[in-house]
Formats: sequence, structure tokens, C-alpha cells
Amino acid sequence: MRDYWDSSALVAACQDEEVAECFWRAKRVTRTHAFAEIFSTLTGGRLGFRVDADEAADLIENLSRNLEIKDLSPEKTLAALAEARQRGVRGGRTHDLLHAVTAVAASCDRVVTYNLSDFVDLCEELEVLVPEES
Repeated sequence: MRDYWDSSALVAACQDEEVAECFWRAKRVTRTHAFAEIFSTLTGGRLGFRVDADEAADLIENLSRNLEIKDLSPEKTLAALAEARQRGVRGGRTHDLLHAVTAVAASCDRVVTYNLSDFVDLCEELEVLVPEES
């Protein structure tokens, strides 16, 4: 099984020992944009806590050691945005669609996330699950 971890799962790997254990069992896949999402979440305080920028950068660097980074080419990104337009994907779901398209392009079998509903109808060929199930 090849797993793509979105930023919600990666944030959890920074703060939850059980999720961290799941994360470190095998090499995971994500895209570069997830790093910005993680940094924003950890330093923004919307989860009820906040870490300083240095700690957030260190946590992300540590996670990166177990991540294979796969990014879409500009052409594939434009194609995914055209697909978003055709499917009525708008707003923040655009990022979720790009995560899903990247996961498929990276030959992943599953998307690991805490935002299960974000991926409904975006990637029928991918199983979507929470980190504890991975």
C-alpha cells in the first residue's frame, strides 16, 4: 500500500504519538504545498494551540525525512483546475482536489486525512481513511 498524507494527517503526526507511530512505519507521499498548510496551521493557533515559527519549521523538516514529495507539473495542475471547473469544485476544495490528483499521479492507493468529507467524490479510485487505520 502506498499512502498519500494530507496536511491534516501530517499536523496530527506532529502532536499525537499514536499518529506519529503510524506515520513513521513506512515512507509516505505528499506534495510541497502541504508544508505551507502545516506551517500555517501550527503557527496560526486555529487548533487551540500555537507553536513558534522555528519549532514549526523544525517539525516540518523532521516530517520531510519520511516523505516522498510529488508535485504536479504546471500542465497537470492546469488540467486539474480545468477538471475542478467542470466538476464544480470551488474554494478550499480546490486544494483537496490537487491533493487527490497528486496522490493518483504518485500511484498511491489511499489518502490519509482527518478531513474525510473533503475528499468525497474527488477520487473514487483512492481509499480515504484516518491515520489510525493506515
